[in-house]
Amino acid sequence: MSDDKQEKRPQKITFSPFPKMLGLEIIESEPGRALIRLPFTEDLLQLHGQIHGGALFALADTASGRAANLAVGQGFRCVTLEMKINYISSVNNQSCLAEARVIHQGRTSMVVESEIKTESGKLVAKTLATFIVLKHEPHRDRVNEQKSE
Repeated sequence: MSDDKQEKRPQKITFSPFPKMLGLEIIESEPGRALIRLPFTEDLLQLHGQIHGGALFALADTASGRAANLAVGQGFRCVTLEMKINYISSVNNQSCLAEARVIHQGRTSMVVESEIKTESGKLVAKTLATFIVLKHEPHRDRVNEQKSE
């Protein structure tokens, strides 16, 4: 099988402690788009046996932030300014995927939308986020460690 036909293996997020703790994996990413996976574990469940909404929100925020940070030019970074989520259905014992896309890229802000689905394709939630574009501060920005990967 040629290199361009091979499946890419998920890449564990190691450059940011909170997503690392959740076990988030980068499935695909490019400027303006990211697909991130939240592997199912029982530690993610709330008292009713469904994946906690906070874990799903963190998944969407991470995917949205990845898409935004890969889209900004050299010398800049993005952080979440505001984000809303609409929970559409619950998830019991499946891993989830968040696909985020930049829908507006301005000089000082970006708007990113994402969808969270189960691996079987059931829509779980939709989000809309605004990111502020800031000057790059190397001592505070870990995303550049994996920007080129």
